[in-house]
Amino acid sequence: MGMIIYGTKTLTKFKGYFGDKEECPCCHKTYKKAYVKYTTWFHLDEIPLFPVKSTYYKMCPICGDSIEVNGKQAKSEMISIEEAETQQLETYAKHILANKPKGIMSVDTSYEFWVKDMVTNEEICIATNLDKDTVKRMKKERGLKNFKIINI
Repeated sequence: MGMIIYGTKTLTKFKGYFGDKEECPCCHKTYKKAYVKYTTWFHLDEIPLFPVKSTYYKMCPICGDSIEVNGKQAKSEMISIEEAETQQLETYAKHILANKPKGIMSVDTSYEFWVKDMVTNEEICIATNLDKDTVKRMKKERGLKNFKIINI
């Protein structure tokens, strides 16, 4: 006799950078906003069966400050805007091995979260003193797939 596990799971998908460059009220950097779609799926034994809810977020690609956007509005903004210039940002984490704590009960908080503008070669440190789980959570919130951790 087996056990059936059911529930919901939220998946994130990065849709791209759209719109005109805007200044973020939080970090005061001027970039195109990133659009991320969060879809909540009903699952049965870890197999997603059907979507329950979808929400779109318009997010600052630097600090991650976001606002929820209506689905129709988000789709119209993503379709109607021509890509005049591309925005190339690379997001990665640095693991500073020199700061790695020693001991069984110590927590490794020697990670930093970085964004690099590939056009201007500007590197921006988003957060410091992070543990690996926080870095993974930030990656998931932004809907990133290609993400590297650099050991220093």
